[in-house]
Amino acid sequence: MPYQSILVALSCVGHEELVLQEAFKFKEILGAKMTVIHINRAHAGEMSMMMDASGHRFKENELRSQIENYGFSAEDVTIILDSAEYVQKALIEYANNYDLLILGHSKMSSFKEHFFDSVDEGIINHVSCPVLVIPKPK
Repeated sequence: MPYQSILVALSCVGHEELVLQEAFKFKEILGAKMTVIHINRAHAGEMSMMMDASGHRFKENELRSQIENYGFSAEDVTIILDSAEYVQKALIEYANNYDLLILGHSKMSSFKEHFFDSVDEGIINHVSCPVLVIPKPK
């Protein structure tokens, strides 16, 4: 079986339903084991004096609740929570241990897309497994 282990990356920005929908579809069809991962920013949950606050530090029960709120069972899903200074780099390291990576994609502004790769492009270019990218709903 080509895909025995699926890694599903959630950014936890509120549009993960389609990502999870596709992931559970693949899990069921392939009979694969599924792991959901979220990489918190290194200083998430800490007080910050900077304008770009470090954001919320997600916990396992929050990810399980999010999965269940979308109508899926989180019972046989492994959850990985980690924190890293460079989220992309950490995700790439994890993804290299799986047969398939599923993640969402958000379009960047036209200004940014002239200067930067999107987060998912940066990941796709460096992982050793196939990647399924789910576009953000319009």
